[in-house]
Amino acid sequence: MKNATKEILAKCPNLASYVNAKDVPSDWTPLNEHEQALTALARFFEYEETFDLNRLFKEVDPDWIPFALERLLTYFHDDTYLANTQKPLIINNPSDLLSQQNFAELMNEYGHNMDVKKIHMYRKRGKLPKETAMIGGKPYWIKEDVQHYIQSERK
Repeated sequence: MKNATKEILAKCPNLASYVNAKDVPSDWTPLNEHEQALTALARFFEYEETFDLNRLFKEVDPDWIPFALERLLTYFHDDTYLANTQKPLIINNPSDLLSQQNFAELMNEYGHNMDVKKIHMYRKRGKLPKETAMIGGKPYWIKEDVQHYIQSERK
């Protein structure tokens, strides 16, 4: 299953039977327009069925359009590798971008004894995940990447 599809189903598990059906489901009436459009998008990812982008703007709840567009990026950058450029960094919440100080604070919340100096040293030694961005010559990480790193350190 494509990553983009997994991300849709993680948010909308009720669509799984419609997405996983090998043949196009004949009865979509239990789904509202929004759900039908997301299902059609997921089926485009999985089965290369036709998908009209106008459906995103006409049928998908406006609050969900950024989510749907991010899934398209995931599909073309991660699932198919058809896009040759680096996937654009989309940060919806500025607090999700962590500095070395924020990285250390999050580590401490999970019981690790960290400070900025240790984070700097670990980064230089390659013991941390690669920074997501360099801003003003300083490294920053996406919070989700740091959380995955912390979880992997606990094992």
